[in-house]
Amino acid sequence: MIAIDRLFENHLSNRQISAEELRQFAEDHRGKLATLVSPPAVIAALAAPTEAAFEAFDAKLSARTILQATQAGGTISKIEARQLIRSTVRQREARIRDKLTNGSAAYTEFFPQGLVEIGQARHGQITGILDRLITAADKHKAALGPELLTEFTALKANYSSARDGQVEAKGDLAQARAELAAARSVLELQLGRNILAIASHHLGHPERAVDYFTQSLLEDPTRQNEDSAPAPGRG
Repeated sequence: MIAIDRLFENHLSNRQISAEELRQFAEDHRGKLATLVSPPAVIAALAAPTEAAFEAFDAKLSARTILQATQAGGTISKIEARQLIRSTVRQREARIRDKLTNGSAAYTEFFPQGLVEIGQARHGQITGILDRLITAADKHKAALGPELLTEFTALKANYSSARDGQVEAKGDLAQARAELAAARSVLELQLGRNILAIASHHLGHPERAVDYFTQSLLEDPTRQNEDSAPAPGRG
């Protein structure tokens, strides 16, 4: 017997789903809604609130990343700064790969050696890699949006300051995390509504789910969940 009450749960609130995984899942779903025309009444009702929830969440995620690169709390060591660079670049590589196509000339401008380079980079190589990422992000910001350029630029500034031992407090990271958690909750609930509304029009045909959602984007075992701060009011 099915547990009907489970249909009322917010399944996307699972903390094993990182913010970046949720963003990719939502972005993929948003793209599918933009190309689908049936059922027309459902698509029309869901598209605008989904777009608004996604844009608000993506902006808060970008803001948190930038503050992580310039967070308060005294001097950040070069090791910590390098770890942040590695994790952020790995997360954003998925967006670059999706928009520019893995293996393309444009993608290679960012990652001529793939992600191996950033994973193995020594301190003396970090600045050069960031310079290349900044140049490429600026060149392709029409396709990728301006956030990548802002993030990579902030990462370089943070690393330079950490290298010189002069990192100063910049912004309130705790507030940024709280705002991200609130925006995430809105997006989660909107996606939950979308799932239920779309499923109600395709009952008995679970194979139609892939037309609207790519669940594997929530299940990438190689991506580390860095959302360590629990969201207010979330279990």
